[in-house]
Amino acid sequence: MVASQCDSLNLLSFLPDAGRQVSTALLDPEIGGCVPALEDGRGLLVDPTMVELDDALAEAFERASEDEATLFLSLVGHGEYSDDDFYFLTKDTGLPVDSRRSFLFAQRIKELLGRHSTLDGLVILLDTCHAGIGARQAGRRWLRIVGEAGKRFDLLTASDDRVAANGCFSRSLVSVLRSGHAEFGERVRCADLKRVITGLCPMQTAVHLGFDGTREVAEADQGLWLALNSSPAWRRSPLAGNPAAPRIERLTAGYRPDPKLGETVGHLLTGVRLVAITGEAGAGKSTMLAALARPSVAGSYVPPDFLHAVLFADRGETAERIARELTRQLRRTVPGFADAEDAYRAGLDDVARTGASALELALLGPLRSLAPRRTGSPVRIAVDGLDDLDPGLQRRLRTVLLDLSREPALDWITTVVATRKPDLLPSAFVIRLGQPGGVPGPSREPEEAYGGQPLPGYDTGSPTSPRITPATLIVDVPGQPPVRHELSFGLTTLGRSRKAALRLGDSRVSRLHCEIQWNGTTAWLTDRDSANGTFVNGNRVLNAELAHRDVLRLGDSTVTFISVTQEDQDEEEDRFDVGQGTGAVASPRPDPAVLLELLGAAATRGPIPISILTAASAAAGGPDRRVHVRDFLAGLGDSVSRTRAGLADETVLWTAGPPVLFPDVAARLHARLAAATSEVAVVTGDDEPTLEQSYAAANEAEHFWLAGLREDALASLERRASHIPVENRERWAAWANRAARELGETDRITLRCEARHATWTGKAGDAAGALARFEVLLPIATATLSGGDEDVLSIRNNIGHLLAELGRCGSPSGR
Repeated sequence: MVASQCDSLNLLSFLPDAGRQVSTALLDPEIGGCVPALEDGRGLLVDPTMVELDDALAEAFERASEDEATLFLSLVGHGEYSDDDFYFLTKDTGLPVDSRRSFLFAQRIKELLGRHSTLDGLVILLDTCHAGIGARQAGRRWLRIVGEAGKRFDLLTASDDRVAANGCFSRSLVSVLRSGHAEFGERVRCADLKRVITGLCPMQTAVHLGFDGTREVAEADQGLWLALNSSPAWRRSPLAGNPAAPRIERLTAGYRPDPKLGETVGHLLTGVRLVAITGEAGAGKSTMLAALARPSVAGSYVPPDFLHAVLFADRGETAERIARELTRQLRRTVPGFADAEDAYRAGLDDVARTGASALELALLGPLRSLAPRRTGSPVRIAVDGLDDLDPGLQRRLRTVLLDLSREPALDWITTVVATRKPDLLPSAFVIRLGQPGGVPGPSREPEEAYGGQPLPGYDTGSPTSPRITPATLIVDVPGQPPVRHELSFGLTTLGRSRKAALRLGDSRVSRLHCEIQWNGTTAWLTDRDSANGTFVNGNRVLNAELAHRDVLRLGDSTVTFISVTQEDQDEEEDRFDVGQGTGAVASPRPDPAVLLELLGAAATRGPIPISILTAASAAAGGPDRRVHVRDFLAGLGDSVSRTRAGLADETVLWTAGPPVLFPDVAARLHARLAAATSEVAVVTGDDEPTLEQSYAAANEAEHFWLAGLREDALASLERRASHIPVENRERWAAWANRAARELGETDRITLRCEARHATWTGKAGDAAGALARFEVLLPIATATLSGGDEDVLSIRNNIGHLLAELGRCGSPSGR
């Protein structure tokens, strides 16, 4: 934070207090959560000289880059624009402004960004006076200059073409950061602040510009946010801290209330205990559930604080994760729940605790304990994603939902579930939504973002289906060495202007000459009304699909399109003597195909922690730093859902449609994901698992299995066993069924899964059931593996122990 009073100009009465307030809010762990960027612990620089400001900025950039952190720069004081250049006026600035006596801020930011490539984004807040040139015009120059470095940034300025006076921008900024806003989501972003501050400062109009590293965007990167939303309405809602909050925000963006929403609320308010919202894929089920969770977008249909818990489940969930999340929300939203949970657990003896499931321990038991002393309005719980859960967990969660709707003592609990299969909930009141597009209001759900089509670039099962491959442009500008530019996923503009993602120093090339849309398999070229035309292989075109080795001519320059597998890429580079010249601005995102494929493989198992994604990417030859992974994710926009974006525990989920990979590609990718996941430490004792540990417990074995490493999958299941015996019993039961289905009932892997199922049946308190399972298994294993096999001997040994435990005489059969 820089608060600067220029000695050559009038005194600004709000300095340095306005700067101090902004700094304090951003450094508050409950609001901005920032740490000082300077080594001496200063978060505020008051009245610096030009040299002091330059030294401070250089140090701040260096420290943020070393930590791969986002850097926040807030400036309040005097500013001048001269010849379309912005100068921030320090204490010793002389007038009139020029580059010798004044601080040329944008240019210096550009230089520092170019020097510090691992900076994880930049957020700039600018509250200065302007000298006749509007901030929007100046902001476009910021976009051009700072954007050359290819980094993500967000810029919010105080005014457009009017003078920013009296520190209204900074004071309003602090007020909003401290009080929050009911209509904001979990994070406060510059785009949100622009709308609010403009209303609070009617004499000026705030201007927002965002850049995702390639192009200007309206909302900027999800990871570039200023603060947590401090609104009391938000913080007491079930969305606060909810991993589904970003998804709910995205689903309800631009939401128009639907009468069916009012019908749903009416039933929940008038005593219906279980409501099923159903319809075909894309009909808006998830969107309606999201609107119930976010009353601020639902008009008058949904009362404030309507829901007490909201679960958006993903494939790859475990019962423990679901129970933990629902419990976390209910502790905060339901008075007395936390005490009831403690009382319930304290009243369990060892036998009851051993035989209880995660959902029983964390949800059903505490709710039953709370029932006798429950007063007040009903408790409402919403669940989405039931259809996508693994079959065993789907069955168990369905049983819990039916118990909540049927037990007389729990008649104060109402539940609403979004499902394509209402027959799963036979006692539910069903609300049917129309076909996609038939009901006004709800936006498309993530599962239908590609209209039900597979993710571009992935195998659909057809022998002719393409897969994602890297795409490269070889740019040859006369008088300059050829340059290799790796295409980013999405849109790339080519032209002479600095606004172009790929800039060509050729006077016969138009400012924005043409653009290429790349989706991982197909490149589509569009001419942008260029003066001298766009040619492909000698033919002038307005639109064209590019093929491997097509040659584009733009002015006097040529651009060769290369689309090859990674294995062939080195050979192609040898064909072209490609250097790192200055004729084009290279993308900072290496090998995006690797990340796209990893995201596609991981998507079937739910959100993946960015730490694991980065480790797998590095091992597969993709980006090896978290900041570069985020650079790539920023360009994917709504194709990915990011939870806690920008933080160390960020998770990422591909939402653009379920991909189907070639088997050999999928196995290789899952092997990388398994190796990265196996580096995560195992949970010890009763410690609360970290995000990475929860992911590893749910998915490490799955990745090993899909990589063809069956023994490693079983070892993972053993290593990451739950501390709740029933959960281990259910997990091994599911794996035994899967192994039998995929490998056969007599395969050694299947027999081992069956044995572990029997073992955990006993550990869950059912010794007789365990004995019965082992006795059924013994003759099958003996016939398949021979009597002296170690697995057979282990089964016989377990039978002997169980017979002794149950006080029975006899010896294991199946000799």
